[in-house]
Amino acid sequence: MKIPEDKIEEVTETIRKAGGVEEKPPPYAKYRFRLGKAIVTIYNSGSVTVGGKEIKRVKELITETALKGNEGIIVGCDEAGKGEVFGPLVIACIYGNDKCLKKLLEIGVKDSKKLKKEKIKKLSEEIKKSCNGVVRMLPPSEYNKLYKKFRNLNKLMEEMYLEILKKILKKIKPQKVIVDKFSREIEEKLKKAFPDVHFEVVTKGEENPFVAAAAIVAKGERLKWMEKASGFLGAEIPEGNARDKYKKILTLIPEGERFKFIKEHFNISGEEE
Repeated sequence: MKIPEDKIEEVTETIRKAGGVEEKPPPYAKYRFRLGKAIVTIYNSGSVTVGGKEIKRVKELITETALKGNEGIIVGCDEAGKGEVFGPLVIACIYGNDKCLKKLLEIGVKDSKKLKKEKIKKLSEEIKKSCNGVVRMLPPSEYNKLYKKFRNLNKLMEEMYLEILKKILKKIKPQKVIVDKFSREIEEKLKKAFPDVHFEVVTKGEENPFVAAAAIVAKGERLKWMEKASGFLGAEIPEGNARDKYKKILTLIPEGERFKFIKEHFNISGEEE
């Protein structure tokens, strides 16, 4: 399971008070405790592993502590497909209360870059069942039109975030909104548009469970699109922008329809023009 980084010390203190005996942590871990018949290892990233017996009881103790102070609604936002030649740009904002957060901790939501495709798809569906959110997908055909308008990817994304959050903030008054930082201006623009909302625009946003959930849902929706498009072309569209990966796929796209599959402001080497 994974807990917010700002909850590590609080969880650690709870384990000590419950009788946890501190032991030498393994490499890359911050703490290790023997609590009854369970072994608890806490990493700097907030990842927590529980082994031995009494796992359920110890996990419930950790989850209960991690939930303290999160009685209000939290919103987390992230994207997928920003730097990819093929496929859509997807932005997702996931929000919920302590019940949602508890589920995210239970199912092991974490940095999507550390998850395989099948796991992302599975977690994405579980998140959508347990939490609320808004997903905005720009397939390449729509993306290319908007890019011509903004001529800058960050500005395009900033408008998308404003659009999504406007919908969400009409329905709820969150405790805070956490956004994975992608531009210098996004924080200022969000605070100007929604002055009564507490925003946290951070790097490595996926260390927070809500942002991690948003990234997973965004990638899950993108994967669905990519699989459907791959089926249409009769070959799997690869992730990444190396020319040797996608040169063959380009030959399979019907003439005049490339705009439906790729972001046209990228050149054939995968670098932005």
